[in-house]
Amino acid sequence: MNLSERTSDALIGVFVAGALVVLLVAIYFTQGWNRRTWTLYATSTSAEGLSRDTKVFLQGLEIGRVASISPQVGGRGPVTFLVQLELDQRFANDSLVRIPRGTIARIADLNIVGGKAISLETPTSGSGDNLEEGDTLTGAPRPSPLGQIAEVADSLARQVSLVLADTRRLLANVDGTVRSVRGQVDRAGPGIQSSIAAVDAGLRHLEPTMRHAAAIAATADSGFGPLQDSLTRTLGAARQLLLRLDTLTNTTQQMASENRADIRATVAQMKIVGFQLEYFMDQMSRRPMRMLTGMKPMDADSVRARMAADSAARATP
Repeated sequence: MNLSERTSDALIGVFVAGALVVLLVAIYFTQGWNRRTWTLYATSTSAEGLSRDTKVFLQGLEIGRVASISPQVGGRGPVTFLVQLELDQRFANDSLVRIPRGTIARIADLNIVGGKAISLETPTSGSGDNLEEGDTLTGAPRPSPLGQIAEVADSLARQVSLVLADTRRLLANVDGTVRSVRGQVDRAGPGIQSSIAAVDAGLRHLEPTMRHAAAIAATADSGFGPLQDSLTRTLGAARQLLLRLDTLTNTTQQMASENRADIRATVAQMKIVGFQLEYFMDQMSRRPMRMLTGMKPMDADSVRARMAADSAARATP
């Protein structure tokens, strides 16, 4: 073998050795063989969605993965799980990862598909002590967005039901008030009219006598002049009283007519509000997601049909 062949074989050997070194270094860094980790544990009432390599976050920053999940059996009550957390010892800036005592391991949704993640939520204030290797955190599940929407919809349905009950009581009170006012007006109207008729008849019966008295006073001595003036003023006052009583009757009848229309309009509008609240509560109880997607309002035909049915029900003895 000459010198050129030996040189080429040596170069090939160096190239192969360099490639092996580069491959080993890449495997060392990509497989995490250079990572230094420490272990914490977290309790959980459910292992749904959790698996090995589930990500662990500290205030939104990924610092580790789940190493294993083990059920704890033998005690009374439901089965709980012990989740082993493998956490990095240092952050990217080479500072140590410290977890304060009182931190809660919150199991939350990672995405809409259904993946889970563990979020370490540190307390706002604490004693200043940090967790040590092998300590156990308290785990708590975080409700899903759909669960939160369902709770809000349920609370809203209860509030709407209370408002609807108050509205019904208010409608009943307004209806009773309308009936009471209508009855009082109906009872007072004939009495006022009969009183005015009686006063008018009395004045008509008294008027000839007063005219006769006035004639006698005119033919009598001048001393009867004041008496004539008094009788004249009395007759004028009686006529003014008659005019005022007539005006009072017209005003009372006008007020009754105007208030009847306003009260009927108010009752009808409040009934429409009650029907719309019942429709809203019914739609929300059937499909809570309509709170986000929107809800078709109650059309006018349905409102008129409900009003007609309610009027027919009230008219039926």
